[in-house]
Amino acid sequence: MNKIISRCIFIVSIGMWVILSFATPWVLGDNNTFLKNFVNQELLNVLGVFVAITLASTANLHLEFNNIEYAVHKTFLTGTRAAVKKSAFSMIVLFALAVVVVVVKPLFNTSSEITMSFMNGLALLIILFNILVLTDLTKLVFKIEPLHKMMGDDEHQEK
Repeated sequence: MNKIISRCIFIVSIGMWVILSFATPWVLGDNNTFLKNFVNQELLNVLGVFVAITLASTANLHLEFNNIEYAVHKTFLTGTRAAVKKSAFSMIVLFALAVVVVVVKPLFNTSSEITMSFMNGLALLIILFNILVLTDLTKLVFKIEPLHKMMGDDEHQEK
């Protein structure tokens, strides 16, 4: 899945969230007992795992980029580093947004079903974004080749 597909998935999901929240709020609202019971500390638990995995992965990517650049005596991964950094910080920001959603949602508990649908849908969008970022980082990890392949060292390559 490339960035264009990821962005399209997210944009379509936002559209579906808005349409469902206003046209059929019962789908994402608190009548959906799963969402009612999930958009609380459970959401933060799930996102905590996502963020922990992602931060560990980005730290390992950063170290591997250092090793690669050191081996070839050239700094050339600045764009990739910036993208990885942006991904990591976006997940931290979304975790903070999820905390806000979890804290604010009960304040609107007597509010309309549309409001509950909006809050629950926002929580699902946060999870979707985290999944897309984690997918992107996983793809990046599998693109990194061994140093001997990058440096053209044929005696270490498999035959």
